[in-house]
Amino acid sequence: MIQRIQSIWLLIVALAAFATYTLTLYIGKLSDGTARPFLLADNFLLVIIIIALGSLAIVCIFLYKNRKLQFRLSILGVIFSIGFLFMEYLKVEDFKKTNNILTGSYQIGALLPVVMIIFFILAARGIYKDEKLVKSLDRLR
Repeated sequence: MIQRIQSIWLLIVALAAFATYTLTLYIGKLSDGTARPFLLADNFLLVIIIIALGSLAIVCIFLYKNRKLQFRLSILGVIFSIGFLFMEYLKVEDFKKTNNILTGSYQIGALLPVVMIIFFILAARGIYKDEKLVKSLDRLR
């Protein structure tokens, strides 16, 4: 289980997902000069999705005996991570409009979903290589 590199990639995905929950996504400056942060905890739907993505990565780690399902769930994780990133962008844009933000900047919490996508892809690639290796060894028997 842990000997496989994709287990490490999936663990990084889970850590990034749970770190996204705690970190600030965006900080905007209001017209009076005060800073207002946008946290993931401010939006219930985003919280549910990020917890589901982190849990999906952990479940994938323990599905090491069923590589086909593990591969499919990793691809599903990529798709949902892309959807999460898009929804996050839309929520931040809505936050900027409703709070009359003059200037602002994205924080590290907003970049972690990109890290999740990359490591989900790396994990899926590793799982695919393992499956290919097992099939080639089965042909030799």
